[in-house]
Amino acid sequence: MENSAIRIREISLLGLLLSVLFGCSDDKQVSVTQSSSPMQATAVTTAQISQPINYEDIQVIIRDVATLPIRPGKRSGARITTLASVKDDSKRFYAVDLDGYVYTIDNEKLINEPFLDVNAALGDVFVRNDTEKGLTSMAFHPDFDRPGLPGFGKIYTATTERHGSGKPDFKEVNTGRTPSHLDVIREWQVSSVSSNRIDPSSSRVVMRISHPFRDHTIGQIAFNNSAMPGEPDYARLYISVGDGGNTVGYKQEINAFHTAQDPQLPLGKILRIDPLARGAQPYTVPLDNPFVNNPPFLPEIWAYGLRNPQRFTWDSAGDHRMILIDIGQALAEEINVGIAGSNYGWSQREGFLNVDRKNNKTYHPLPANDSQFNYTYPALQYEHDLGRAITGGYVYHGALLTKLNGMYIFGDMASGRIFYTQAAALRNGQMAQFGELKLKHNARIKTLSDIQNGANHAQMRFGVDGAGELYILTRGDGTIRKMVMVSG
Repeated sequence: MENSAIRIREISLLGLLLSVLFGCSDDKQVSVTQSSSPMQATAVTTAQISQPINYEDIQVIIRDVATLPIRPGKRSGARITTLASVKDDSKRFYAVDLDGYVYTIDNEKLINEPFLDVNAALGDVFVRNDTEKGLTSMAFHPDFDRPGLPGFGKIYTATTERHGSGKPDFKEVNTGRTPSHLDVIREWQVSSVSSNRIDPSSSRVVMRISHPFRDHTIGQIAFNNSAMPGEPDYARLYISVGDGGNTVGYKQEINAFHTAQDPQLPLGKILRIDPLARGAQPYTVPLDNPFVNNPPFLPEIWAYGLRNPQRFTWDSAGDHRMILIDIGQALAEEINVGIAGSNYGWSQREGFLNVDRKNNKTYHPLPANDSQFNYTYPALQYEHDLGRAITGGYVYHGALLTKLNGMYIFGDMASGRIFYTQAAALRNGQMAQFGELKLKHNARIKTLSDIQNGANHAQMRFGVDGAGELYILTRGDGTIRKMVMVSG
């Protein structure tokens, strides 16, 4: 097979300095303002940007599994955001539609009656009239199928809801404008784990977050399914929250309200809670969270300094590390290893670059005192010649694609390109190598644009079932496709 056509270049510490000073791409012009403070070689330790890739292109055969219903008034497919499944249940999984519907796929057959209809359950409180608003994620409590335990039959959703429909649990950002909406975590109940419907009257609000602008909303909610009962991370709900919205041009400043670095705001953070109610408390904060009893930090914060961390996952093998993506601003899309207490730098840093807050296409060299800020730099980043919005996937440990075992599969939701990298090789501050997956659909190599009849924006996401097999989700046609074999 041919080596990946992804253009990569090796950079030593000297090369890193040159890359930051003079731009990271031969064909992408990025102006860099000179600084009176030289960048120290130790600022990013032994980091490498755009290390050469020796990984080959790999062809993967995909086949259609299900197409979700097109709801009345829509001109394109269901806006699939993710798949959810009960641990170890490989025959049934659930497709989450941003427009407020959850559908069951049982033994690869679609059940047309929604498992959950948020529109019917919440009425006009539910807000879904934007590219990122709606039902963004769903997660089953790890004790969902364990009768007698508090988590039995419980399911959690992340939704965007009308501002003013409830009281936020945290302070609001003072923008001088009415906030856009609320990001809301809700708990739902089923009467039986074999039920085909969630009880729409069972909803309980767990958390509300005031969101100042329309985008960079609440992203994914998930439990660490590699954690076992009795371990500290078992039944802890992780919540990714964007920085509050793209404020480029607002007050002429990127991230004008410093939300991702503000320790008193949940925006631009990964939060971690125990979502079960305890008396009058709608949730509790685990005592091993990194900022418990560490004011002014909110104790719910697990990591911070993120722009739009829509997706994260854990490697179910090895050391069970979290892998976390962050959608970039003007140049870099990044993958990070999730570490409790880490500050990933936004909006002072984008990837390995020092952000000019007045011009999102201008970057400064890292300052001489960079190490004192303790920013955590990416394990992998790519530039916008490959795409403009990273989407996270999963570490593969299924049975069908043995060549990809132990690989983290990720991609770009805009360009539709799909990549892979060795999960065990991901180290923050060092650029991992990666390759590209080529898709074979109906016996032909095709791009996701081709598969969706020429869609100019792939709108791709990933899903995984209870057996660890991978799926590609495309909003343009509302279809779920399964990766079934490595070709060649």
